[in-house]
Amino acid sequence: MTAPLLAPETDPGSVLTALRDALQQEYAALCQGDGVAVLDSARTKQQLTERLAALAPAGCAWPAAWTDLARLCDDLNRRNGEVLRLQQSTLARAMRVLSGNEAAPCLYGARGQTHTPAAGRHITSA
Repeated sequence: MTAPLLAPETDPGSVLTALRDALQQEYAALCQGDGVAVLDSARTKQQLTERLAALAPAGCAWPAAWTDLARLCDDLNRRNGEVLRLQQSTLARAMRVLSGNEAAPCLYGARGQTHTPAAGRHITSA
């Protein structure tokens, strides 16, 4: 499924509302692990931010409601970015563990000296 073409909006407030909705849909897709929906959301966000930039050039004064909505969109986008980074980190660690490339942690002994524990358990072999 591809991102639908968006109807042209002429009001920055409407574009911001659509962007907020797209960010909420992206969050749901991230939480469900739906990669196709995440990509669709990314395309929609790109279209909306381009439209917003064309409608409201930098430096123009916005009504307070639009400013609040823009801040909310920024907060939602940051949250989604954190979710994505956490998922990427978890996946990368799982891949390292499964491939046997997980680095042994450096631990501290009772006197503060560092040591690396002996090799871990072997899960299975073919």
